[in-house]
Amino acid sequence: MFGAFYRDYLSEFIETLQRLNVDILERIMNELESARQNGAQVFVIGNGGSAASASHWACDFGKGINVGESKRLRIFSPIDNVALGTALSNDITYDEVFTEQLKNYLNPGDLIIGLSVSGNSENVVRAFLYGKQHGAKTISITGSARGRMTELADIPLVVESGNYGIVEDIHMFIAHVISQYMRRLSAGAAAPQSTI
Repeated sequence: MFGAFYRDYLSEFIETLQRLNVDILERIMNELESARQNGAQVFVIGNGGSAASASHWACDFGKGINVGESKRLRIFSPIDNVALGTALSNDITYDEVFTEQLKNYLNPGDLIIGLSVSGNSENVVRAFLYGKQHGAKTISITGSARGRMTELADIPLVVESGNYGIVEDIHMFIAHVISQYMRRLSAGAAAPQSTI
């Protein structure tokens, strides 16, 4: 029985990957590369499994794209400051946990990337609203429910699945494919031609 479930999950994962909009993925990569070249900050936010993915994004793009003395990307995952996050959640409200941190750090031209399955995480929605009011660009990567994040994002990418595991798997697939491509750029290697 597990074998059948595994094959069904794998099949849905592959089918969902194949439906990803590569043009939008390239736009996301270009925004990240532009932020790197221009010294803009990038904030990656999410809740639950998406919070763990946000932290992983900050690691891969903060370290993994670098080669030698290549230009660095100023990327942060606000969820990583547990003391500050719990203080804000306890003393103000969890709905403002990201917005309150953006008030400390956000500059016009910075980039906010929101990861979510539902697209309706209130604290991410509020962070997007704050960011847009203060000159930031926003990118959402959500599941098929889309939600308010998709409506608010300058660049919305929809992972066409309602399975939270598939969506979160693809959050990390996207991080890895873009960060490894950007590492090639760091190394000065010629960008490979797409075969998709």
